[in-house]
Amino acid sequence: MKRGKHGFTLVELLVVMAIIALLIGLLLPALAKARAQAQLTKDQAQVKEIHQSWIVFSRELDGKLPTPGLIDRLPVDLGTGLLEIPGRGPEDFTMNNTPNLYSVCIMRHYFTPQMCFSPTEPSGRVIYKDDYKFTYYDPLGAGSDCTGSDLSPDCYWDPTFKAELLVQSNTSYAHMPIAGERKKRHWRDTMDSRFAMIGTRGVEDGSLDENIYYRSVTLEFHGGSKEWVGNVAFNDNHTERLDTFFPEGLNYQIAGQSFADNIFKDDTGDGDGGTGQNGGFDIWLVIYLDISNDPLAPAIGGDLQWD
Repeated sequence: MKRGKHGFTLVELLVVMAIIALLIGLLLPALAKARAQAQLTKDQAQVKEIHQSWIVFSRELDGKLPTPGLIDRLPVDLGTGLLEIPGRGPEDFTMNNTPNLYSVCIMRHYFTPQMCFSPTEPSGRVIYKDDYKFTYYDPLGAGSDCTGSDLSPDCYWDPTFKAELLVQSNTSYAHMPIAGERKKRHWRDTMDSRFAMIGTRGVEDGSLDENIYYRSVTLEFHGGSKEWVGNVAFNDNHTERLDTFFPEGLNYQIAGQSFADNIFKDDTGDGDGGTGQNGGFDIWLVIYLDISNDPLAPAIGGDLQWD
């Protein structure tokens, strides 16, 4: 005797659909969390690799981390006039800003432009530079590609690499300013596990004022819209996931007193990282464009970048 064809009843179909919906509801949050963790890990790897590249780069500069002003130097007086000579001349401190730092490393193939762009970048003004001009490299200034001035026609990196967060930036990461006492003490391969060098950029001046803190797009990197979470690499190349601007064990000193260090604030207030025996130990991660060539002026000017 043949059995008749039997399909799903409406009730059975609804039960199956309900089970599928339930499974999707259970799986989606887990998948989203796994994806967020993978992006956090990728971001951490990028921060670590950039700093590791700086350490390798230091072999070219007698232990100093990449310093644009020691690559594109000031002209030398030869008696018959000023001339820029590759590898000679005084350091041009005005070159030691954020866009030049990343661009010189890219030009020398220590890392790629994409490494400068976080996988969780929340700002639409920060973009991956996919048109980096390696042809700009011209130490003698003989070509026409570089956009240097008449006095400084030589070119060691792509000068169109940007770091203006409210206009256009090609990097997601803040770093230690290459200036003053901080530079003397820490912008080299010291392997100091307590000094932060590069990381996820943070709220302006590390402020906890709710009118500044909650308006910062940097909260959206890894912590949603209410809490900053980021990755920070230290000078021994270990990297930490942080959820505070005041990490445990990081302190600076003023007049012999020790205070918790805000890693996004110039706690000493002079742009140099302090002076004297205790100077230079104040951690400050920032993106900046303006830097002074005057030893009597504050090293870092007012053109700081926050969003």
